[in-house]
Amino acid sequence: MAENTQYTEDNIRSLDWKEHIRMRPGMYIGKLGDGSSADDGIYILVKEVIDNSIDEFVMGSGKTIEVSIQGERVTVRDYGRGIPLGKVVDVVSKMNTGGKYDSRAFKKSVGLNGVGTKAVNALSSYFRVESTRDGKSASAEFSRGELNDQEMLEETSRRKGTKMTFVPDGEIFKNFKFRPEYVARMLKNYVYLNPGLTIMFNGEKFFSENGLKDLLSENILDTDRLYPIIHLRSEDIEVAITHSRTQYSEEYHSFVNGQNTTQGGTHLAAFREALVKTVREFYGKNYEASDIRKSIVSAIAIKVMEPVFESQTKTKLGSTDMGGDLPTVRTFINDFK
Repeated sequence: MAENTQYTEDNIRSLDWKEHIRMRPGMYIGKLGDGSSADDGIYILVKEVIDNSIDEFVMGSGKTIEVSIQGERVTVRDYGRGIPLGKVVDVVSKMNTGGKYDSRAFKKSVGLNGVGTKAVNALSSYFRVESTRDGKSASAEFSRGELNDQEMLEETSRRKGTKMTFVPDGEIFKNFKFRPEYVARMLKNYVYLNPGLTIMFNGEKFFSENGLKDLLSENILDTDRLYPIIHLRSEDIEVAITHSRTQYSEEYHSFVNGQNTTQGGTHLAAFREALVKTVREFYGKNYEASDIRKSIVSAIAIKVMEPVFESQTKTKLGSTDMGGDLPTVRTFINDFK
């Protein structure tokens, strides 16, 4: 017989923000890993910090982001507006606190849920945030989410912007090691999606003038392209397409609001459908969908207002609507010319 266990008030427990993140890190950053795979948790931590700097660039503030990884220590510095000095601690340690809930300020932002940097803070043995604006500076240091020190400088010559430094917690990320090639690939995607942005990584410069066209140019040799890359873009959508002479599989690179959606989602499904529809209508023939898409190498990026992803790691888009006065994701992509 099953043992009759007691269920009383003593069984009910409330966790504070950092305890919950540390107890269930997978809910916030996906798998943990040791850095040997590109989607391991330590790279998600890097991405969450960089996403905030990218949002500043998108809003027209700061054209350069500096990323440094020395051993286990990661530093990300942008030259955006800087976090409001009185909120430096709250922004990285109070759940659901951020400037992106107001759609007017960050209507097509990546980090909309106010969780990202809190997760980085809670999962780091050392975390430091520093903000400079209006000739003043504020900083705070944490360990595993616990505030250890904070400082306010009433006068500083530092350039405006935000600087975050963290060391992933070895208690959670066992025997981890950063692979520079995985970080470099992530940073390249950022510059492809944000032409005009410069990212410096350990002294190496990443920059793109032609967006997704540059992404495909790097992924498929000129001699392997069946035809020159078709590159189209509008305010909320960008597409690059070619076909390979040698590979038979379909290859897609998809993005939403600057986020690499490695598992696709509603936008990729709509793109694959629109591609077939366009070719059929142009030639007036009902070609097989698999024949049209075979050997394709393509990339699509869209911007969605308040996107809904299927997990905190944001690798698959679940939104069916573009937001605002725009139509559904499917209609928007199908009607794009």
